[in-house]
Amino acid sequence: MTSLNEKDDFRYELLLNDEIRLLSVVPGDSDLISCELSHVRLDSKPTFWALSYVWGARENPALIEVNGCPFEVTRNLYDALHEYRRQFLGDTNGSFIWIDAICIDQTNHGEKAIQVPRMSEIYGKCEHVLAWLGPVDEVEQDTVRELAEKLKQFEGDADSSSGGNLADEQISAFRESAYTSTEAGKKVQRLRQTLIDIGQRPWFRRVWILQEAVLSQKPPILLCGPHIFGYDIFFRTWVRLLDPSNDGQLLITFLARSPVRFKAVEGIYRKILNTRVHRKETSQEENERQCALDILQLIGESTELKATVPHDHIYALLGLLDCNPLPEALFPDYTKPFEDLYHRFTAFILAQTRDPRVLNLGGVGGLEGVPSWTPDLRQTLNAKINNSQRTGACISLSEDRKVLTMPAILLGRCVSVFGPIQPDLTTGTIAPSVFLDCDREIIQPAASIKHATRLEIMRQWFRYQLADIFTVQRLEKDPTIEQSFLMAYSCMVQGQPIEQYSQYFNSQKQLEGADGLARDRDLQTSMLGHGLFVLHDGTTGDLARKDVSAAVGDAVCAFPGLSTPFVLRRKEDGSFRVVSQAALWKYPGTDITEDALEEYRSSFVDAHHKRPSKHEVRWVNLV
Repeated sequence: MTSLNEKDDFRYELLLNDEIRLLSVVPGDSDLISCELSHVRLDSKPTFWALSYVWGARENPALIEVNGCPFEVTRNLYDALHEYRRQFLGDTNGSFIWIDAICIDQTNHGEKAIQVPRMSEIYGKCEHVLAWLGPVDEVEQDTVRELAEKLKQFEGDADSSSGGNLADEQISAFRESAYTSTEAGKKVQRLRQTLIDIGQRPWFRRVWILQEAVLSQKPPILLCGPHIFGYDIFFRTWVRLLDPSNDGQLLITFLARSPVRFKAVEGIYRKILNTRVHRKETSQEENERQCALDILQLIGESTELKATVPHDHIYALLGLLDCNPLPEALFPDYTKPFEDLYHRFTAFILAQTRDPRVLNLGGVGGLEGVPSWTPDLRQTLNAKINNSQRTGACISLSEDRKVLTMPAILLGRCVSVFGPIQPDLTTGTIAPSVFLDCDREIIQPAASIKHATRLEIMRQWFRYQLADIFTVQRLEKDPTIEQSFLMAYSCMVQGQPIEQYSQYFNSQKQLEGADGLARDRDLQTSMLGHGLFVLHDGTTGDLARKDVSAAVGDAVCAFPGLSTPFVLRRKEDGSFRVVSQAALWKYPGTDITEDALEEYRSSFVDAHHKRPSKHEVRWVNLV
């Protein structure tokens, strides 16, 4: 008998017109998974499922059989097919499933350019979306099974005449039961940790998952190993059990772990659908403008999600748009560098909407071969970037779309700079002497200019850093957090034992916690891992990018509609190159405050109408 490895490799046949490929998995229980791949016209309304999954590592692929030929798939896809065959197939063939890695010829860029925009139609017309979260190992088996059983219990409550409200009450009651006994508390904590662990799985971090989950006619089936979760009840339980306002957990921890961004995107999509229903016949220009507005909002909600291919930060969202025909700037083309795509996309948004907030969808200044104002959509800047009100700013693009002209308010010029510094590879921390260098280059000059004490500038720096960990509200409520960190930091920098301040701490645990925080690699990297600067008026801040330094003479500016300052570097011809976005220490836990933004907005409006303005507004050419 010929082994699978000895058979000819699989070859795709070209798709015609409205055709897609559908996979039929042969029932069985052997390690070898056999499948048949067929061409089907989508307008014939075939009945099929669609798999939503993360490709996973390409190393050590598994072999399956497609039309009698060997076909390589990732281990994660193999596990998904194995569990799908075990749980959802009967004893006979006939069930079809659509899987991108198999049903699209991934080596054919022309086919991908046609099939990728159709994925929204595929996921919208399938009978079910099966979301594969990944396998469950032996260590997780009991806790994941316990979660699945609890979710089914909550889901049963949601199916009652009271709807989801009763389920919410049951989840909240379960959370509160943690305070009734030690055993109940352990059970709640175990379930919470399992939710967190599952929410950190790659499926919840992949940008393609958005359209696959949101476009489904019915809520997706979540499959985690052999366990099935209800989609809606999973997110309900997540929010109710892990809301940071309920237990004081660190805000940054909650945001980093939370998969509920899906629900925000789903809300935007429902709004787009509603607009589509009520929209009358529109011109191509109006259609493209609405498309630009919609995708700007969608990308703003998906900046934290990951994509294996950089192009997919845009292409993965096309299925959620109501654009027919699709604007040329958005038509998939995987053959062009992603930098060109990001520039073309940004120029399209600016041309259609005059909305400068698109510049804050990612870090600026770091892409090669395109204008420095092009945002890198691979980099998460901040979820707060698009919260500022759209202004309809007076901006213009050159004919070749390489020069962006905008009004700007100069906040100051850099007079002293420092860093960025990364932790030592051996120790994992930054040497105390480096913090002393920072004190000399940043803290002391700022204090001198502002006629303030070093301690006042340091407290501002610490509050700015700690606000991303504890929130401003918690720091205001509990001033001992800042006080203990200040003492721990001073001891670390001066090489003194923190025990000398033990009388100022409520407990040994608090003392150790403050010392550990001051020596924490991530916090030290946050403090010195970005270029720091002092402006001419003593204002301090740092760059968003980690791979670039500020320079003396760099201009820090505010632009209309943007809640983050930008650092600009003047060129010989008078134009400016964007170095990076920046943050100012005087605004802990936020970008520029609403009051300051309103003040700047008024100045931009006054300047536009040629009236005297509080802040001088000048036009800059960004290249």
